[in-house]
Amino acid sequence: MRRGPISTGTATVLAITIAAVMTIAVAAALLPPGDGPGIAVPDLSSASPVEVVAGHNGTAVIRVAMGAANLTECRVYLTDPGRVLRNVETAVLSDSADGRAAYIFYLPAEGHSGYWITDESDLVFTAARHSGIRPFSPEGEWRVVVYDPSQRKNRVDRVIPISEPSSPA
Repeated sequence: MRRGPISTGTATVLAITIAAVMTIAVAAALLPPGDGPGIAVPDLSSASPVEVVAGHNGTAVIRVAMGAANLTECRVYLTDPGRVLRNVETAVLSDSADGRAAYIFYLPAEGHSGYWITDESDLVFTAARHSGIRPFSPEGEWRVVVYDPSQRKNRVDRVIPISEPSSPA
């Protein structure tokens, strides 16, 4: 029996078989049934680092718990229920990664988007430095993305519902 190179037809069948097996293996690893590791889908994590809390006068604000991440090195994106990207500007944000929570709130200001992020709780829970924060509008599902350019990945990507805030006290 003489041995030589395999035919083009045999090579094609082997390549297709190997590609199919690898596709099935990758899909099985990424999409397991039931609980367990897999693709992280926004708003499905039980340990979500993003939540809505009541700020000054019960107005809804977004709390971002970042653990050891340094938010001064990240970009924060906010998308409203109408899928409009809102620019989030820095109000006051420390440059340490001490695990403090940051808050995204709405306070209109001329020449700015009005959406701000801070880790200074006085800006969110009191009116000591301004006349008071405003409600997010429109109500519905807002998407919060915290992108870390140094690691080239999203540190946070969550969709959270924001509804009508409670009446001012």
